[in-house]
Amino acid sequence: MKILVTGGLGNLGLWFVEYFLSIGYDVTVIGRVEKVLIKHERYTFLKADVTDLDCLQSVIGCYYDCCVHTASLNEHFLDNYSKNALLVNALGTDNLCHALSRYGVGKLVYLSTFHVYGVVSGRVTEQTPVRPLNDYGLTHFFAEKYIEKHHRNSGLNYCIFRLTNSYGCPKDKNTDKWYLLLNDLCRAAVEDEKLVLNTDGSARRDFIWMDDVARVVHEALSPERFLSDCYNLSFGESLQIADVAKAVVSAYVSEYSKLLPINIDLASVPETDSLVVDNSKLLSEIDFVFSDRLEREARLIMTMLKGANDG
Repeated sequence: MKILVTGGLGNLGLWFVEYFLSIGYDVTVIGRVEKVLIKHERYTFLKADVTDLDCLQSVIGCYYDCCVHTASLNEHFLDNYSKNALLVNALGTDNLCHALSRYGVGKLVYLSTFHVYGVVSGRVTEQTPVRPLNDYGLTHFFAEKYIEKHHRNSGLNYCIFRLTNSYGCPKDKNTDKWYLLLNDLCRAAVEDEKLVLNTDGSARRDFIWMDDVARVVHEALSPERFLSDCYNLSFGESLQIADVAKAVVSAYVSEYSKLLPINIDLASVPETDSLVVDNSKLLSEIDFVFSDRLEREARLIMTMLKGANDG
């Protein structure tokens, strides 16, 4: 099977690349910069920017059984984010669909986000109204609409996964995703030898392991499943931020054989609202059991950081 992965050298994309290569698929990655060198007989890198339609059309020169679209601008704290997110997340997706149409694609799998709902509490299903609160959610929703447009106009077969907070040890030690919660807490543990939570830690969020994300996407490659529709891709249960911190503390004790101080701001206003992103629609398509690997991945992240510091 021939798989095309956009953003395949990014934080999540590398998990897809490693997974698909491990099961014997031919994997081609599209990216602006070859920032990670992968040596594998079934791997190909194509240099292109999703915001440049002519460039995309020049490098996509064959049929692919599936395109896993992960290319996205997520760093909302950067200058000019609104404009650049629109160019990459929304218009870049439209460009990709146009470029794929020349030779065709079996299915386009798009990694969208649960932020399209704009909901911070309660239970979220696919029937929850879409009301984005920020440009991150809005531009991903625009991307979904572009995909639906191509489905109506040219018959593009697609599957959209609205992903929650994915976690896992970075495949690239030079990743720029240290602001993600688990990565950030692990780095603080290793570098500061303590954890400081600026809230009371009661806020609940859904966290899903990246390997589970890759396995679900693999299931979606089937032509009989996940047919041109949207699905929540989540663990299905929420954890307190304090629970994630406790997993980091436990990993630290295992790695360093000493306690890790943790300071929680008990004076802050408790965040009692719980957000649950329902995944029952997804589970009606496949029989899948999601895994809790927070402590395991925390240990791997700390091992990576220790190696980098020692080096």
